[in-house]
Amino acid sequence: MNKHQTTADGLQILYQRYYANNPERQLELEKARIDDEVARKIFKIKETHHLSTKALAELINTDEFIIEALENADYEGNSFLLLNLIATALKIKVKFELVSA
Repeated sequence: MNKHQTTADGLQILYQRYYANNPERQLELEKARIDDEVARKIFKIKETHHLSTKALAELINTDEFIIEALENADYEGNSFLLLNLIATALKIKVKFELVSA
């Protein structure tokens, strides 16, 4: 009997190969997922509140390139913190949910 199950699922194969036994890579992957979610939320905020990148940057007293980096999921700082600053300035709340894996 074969102890290892095989799969044709490309994502599962990549995960097993590059992430399964590498906690550091797993953390990088989770940060990328969070950054992507923040980027989507910022885009939605701009759309909903009819804000330009410049107006949003001015709202939280930061530079446009910071907002652009957030929207591109390419911000090296704490994107979740900036999302909360934006939400506070607009008097809205950020909701994150924990779900079973």
